[in-house]
Amino acid sequence: MRLIAGIGIALLLVASVGAVHFDKYGGVVPKDKKVAACETKAAKQVATAIKKLTACHVQRALGKSDETTEEACEKTATDTFDSKVHNCAAAPCLDKLMGSSISFITDGQSGRVYCSGTTPFGDDKGDGFTAKIPPDKKTAKCENKVAMKAAALTGKIIGCHAKAAKAAIKAKSATDTDTDDDCEAAAKTAFKNGTKTTDCSCVDLDAIATAIVNLNDLAVERIACASPSGAFVDGPFD
Repeated sequence: MRLIAGIGIALLLVASVGAVHFDKYGGVVPKDKKVAACETKAAKQVATAIKKLTACHVQRALGKSDETTEEACEKTATDTFDSKVHNCAAAPCLDKLMGSSISFITDGQSGRVYCSGTTPFGDDKGDGFTAKIPPDKKTAKCENKVAMKAAALTGKIIGCHAKAAKAAIKAKSATDTDTDDDCEAAAKTAFKNGTKTTDCSCVDLDAIATAIVNLNDLAVERIACASPSGAFVDGPFD
């Protein structure tokens, strides 16, 4: 079982050399249109992969799939991600952004959403892997809605980063900027105000939103990774 973004995951981040950043966490402004195209595609694929992984979890929570079926569903999502993101000649650093790592991180956060039951989702054990099968249909419906809205929040946060990168490109920034905080805060507030937890009261929306924002801020260096000097970010995203 691979179940919405795990704060305990160690992201090995190495600063890019000679690069202009659009985010305080290290997102590098694309050096040209080819790099921008690859990195934009990668960002969109991260959001798409998380939506697909969440859909796998939703089916499991509803009892419509078992452990094996869920694993297969997740593998399809991660394999598709890798095939669409890797092998970009303009930004080879994207080959280090692995679908399996996105799935692992997503699983690690799922316990914040699927928290009402007592039966574990599957054989993922250890710190962070605490998701449990909802005890009834009403709870499952509530927790699944939270999961889907959390996946949508991830897409919005990634959109904030893309917007900041585009602004830096348009302004031809020669120094580091950080313009995505207001956008992220608005997305986080909209998520908390627009998500109901009446039938799944164990869910802490602020904790979920904070984890998603924090992890996506850390991950931005993995997506916007190709520096103008050609000094790519090294190390695995896991």
